[in-house]
Amino acid sequence: MASSPPSVATEQRRTTSGKHKRQIIELVLFTALVLALAGIAVMLHYWPFRYREVHPLLEHTFRSKVVVKRYHRTYFPHPGYVAEGITFYRLGDLQIPPLATLDRMTVVGTWTNLIFHPHELYEIRLGGLHVQIPPPGTQARKKDFGGGVVASSSQKIQIETIVADGTTLDFLAGAGKSPLRFRFPTLQVHNIHQGQPLAFSARVLIPKPQGTVVANGSIGPFRPNDYGETPLSGTYSLLRADLSSFDGVAGHAAASGRYKGTFSDFETSGRLSVPDFRVASAHEVRLDSTFFVTINGTNGDIQIRNVQVRAHGNLITASGSVAGRPNKLSLLIATKDSRLEDLLSIIQESNPSVKGRVSFHAAVRLNDGREKFLQRLALKGGISLDRITFTKPETQQKMNDFAAHVQQDPPANSQPDRPATTAAASSPTIFREGVAYFDDVHITLPGTDAHLHGTFNLINTRIHLTGKVALQQNISHAATGWKSVLLKPLIPFFHKKGSGALVSIAVTGTAEQPKIEQNLLHDK
Repeated sequence: MASSPPSVATEQRRTTSGKHKRQIIELVLFTALVLALAGIAVMLHYWPFRYREVHPLLEHTFRSKVVVKRYHRTYFPHPGYVAEGITFYRLGDLQIPPLATLDRMTVVGTWTNLIFHPHELYEIRLGGLHVQIPPPGTQARKKDFGGGVVASSSQKIQIETIVADGTTLDFLAGAGKSPLRFRFPTLQVHNIHQGQPLAFSARVLIPKPQGTVVANGSIGPFRPNDYGETPLSGTYSLLRADLSSFDGVAGHAAASGRYKGTFSDFETSGRLSVPDFRVASAHEVRLDSTFFVTINGTNGDIQIRNVQVRAHGNLITASGSVAGRPNKLSLLIATKDSRLEDLLSIIQESNPSVKGRVSFHAAVRLNDGREKFLQRLALKGGISLDRITFTKPETQQKMNDFAAHVQQDPPANSQPDRPATTAAASSPTIFREGVAYFDDVHITLPGTDAHLHGTFNLINTRIHLTGKVALQQNISHAATGWKSVLLKPLIPFFHKKGSGALVSIAVTGTAEQPKIEQNLLHDK
């Protein structure tokens, strides 16, 4: 059965309903358009990326006169702006080096944040940032680290990330001197909120010693009126630093550790190893150490609280400082019962001529100058040696024979495999310009007790010691053959109370070929 066609009334109702829907849709679209236009108008009126808003903010925040060569806003795909050729003149002073220069600054926001969180920025990219810190003692340096060149902002801007890869940081020196330059191949800062610490990660090329530092941590909240009180903490790694930038030493160091404190006084601790350490042209040796130091980031002074260095299993402890202008190294060092030959190999070019055990304590200072390391080294302390023998068989045999002749009860000559004669010595010591000065060297070996004074040159290893030796036997026993016969008439002159003899001797020659002579009539 065929359906009847719709009535005229039904068609009119359908037409009226369709028009009504179209009108509603058109009204909604119109309203949306009006709201969008109104939003754009309001946004343009309050647009946070206008130059007249940005420029005063930069000048106020950095307390500087800011010169910008080019500036334009961006809208798509992200709202923001690009500024190029920026120069920050610290405190408005055009007569001193600028605080910083910047090739390009790109500020990136998001439309969502712009509408709902207008004070939040997604990212700031800094290209070609070059920061300059004035020389110590200058008025500009005092202003930077006293009153500060960054002021707190009344605008609570929050930034998710700042990317400053390729940044250069220069610590300027005096006239005609090259700056101390740090380069940052990567530098990123995250979560920049006013009054909150920020997180950072960086890879830094350091100038002295030349190497790379990888660091992560947090800084802040910033104290704009006193940078030194700004907190910081984190971890770091030093990658293959070349020690040859320090005069007199060479090698490649690697370290890792932690730091914590404030910029003007932070503690750092960790471990360091130098598998190929060398002083001048001396032997190469592996050094491993643990350290605990404090650093003043405003002037570079270092206080060495506790350093423990191991070389060939021997332990050396140190404390002191690297401070002043120019920096001067001052240390208190000590070791106990270490192998003498191992320590001598660190500072001597030739193979050590003696072996034994050594203990010492000393105040050490490294003077400025272009001289070699040993010539700039100054030391004052005390040293004691034990179980000393010579490495050359012929030299050791001479000491064996001498001891056998002067002992009250010498060992039987029929013992060819008897242990080598050993000596012991102790003395206060002053070392300067490569020469060790001994006021009272007390030396003992079987049958002998000596008190000497003189010098030992570590640069050419020449020895000059003179003094008195007490022998258990009379002086004729100190020699063999015809020398013994000639000395017999002189026995009464050198006889000491009890038994034996008291004679004058001189130790001369070099460490490899020492000469021990009887000075019967005078001191050398």
